[in-house]
Amino acid sequence: MVESKFAELKEKEKETRKQIVVESALTLFAQKPFYEVGMRDVAEEAGISPATIYRYFASQEELFHEAFIQEIDTASRAFKDMLQKEKPADIEDFALAFVDLLIENETTFQMMTYLMLKNDLTNPVMGRFDSVTKIFFDLFEQLLVRNGAREGKVRLYAHSFIASLAGILMTFRNYPLKNKKAVRDHIHKLVRVTASLYTDQLIKP
Repeated sequence: MVESKFAELKEKEKETRKQIVVESALTLFAQKPFYEVGMRDVAEEAGISPATIYRYFASQEELFHEAFIQEIDTASRAFKDMLQKEKPADIEDFALAFVDLLIENETTFQMMTYLMLKNDLTNPVMGRFDSVTKIFFDLFEQLLVRNGAREGKVRLYAHSFIASLAGILMTFRNYPLKNKKAVRDHIHKLVRVTASLYTDQLIKP
């Protein structure tokens, strides 16, 4: 019994230290692009040795992914709230909230695109990234059904829609307009057009 409690305490302490490492990484990501942050930088911010950090994360990829998951977890709760209201958000509201999340959180956007485009992720990292993206596919699929879409090909449409939003962001995030507001307004216009296509196709009066 005592040994069990001791092991439980050690595990909690390990998780606490691991969380400190993640928070240190996020602090640095807020200061410069995440791909310029090395494990040595994170270790220094966390107040531990570079060797110690590998007790908690086997690779830089694993640390980046854990930070991404924690960033996106809060956002997914907000999207669940949009879905669970008595009158759920419509497709356009969901889409605008999704792109605004990534416009306003540069680090999250950078990590997402990095993980999407990198083709040599380790299996555990790739598996966990897939589980995170699945959250948004699931939420949008549920949103479509709650708004009256027929369930036949809803999953396919959910994949297509989220991929379309990500593509709009990647293409136009650094579009050469006069200021950031103009860029956001242009992205919003494209998102509204895209949302209307899905609304007309899936949710007919």
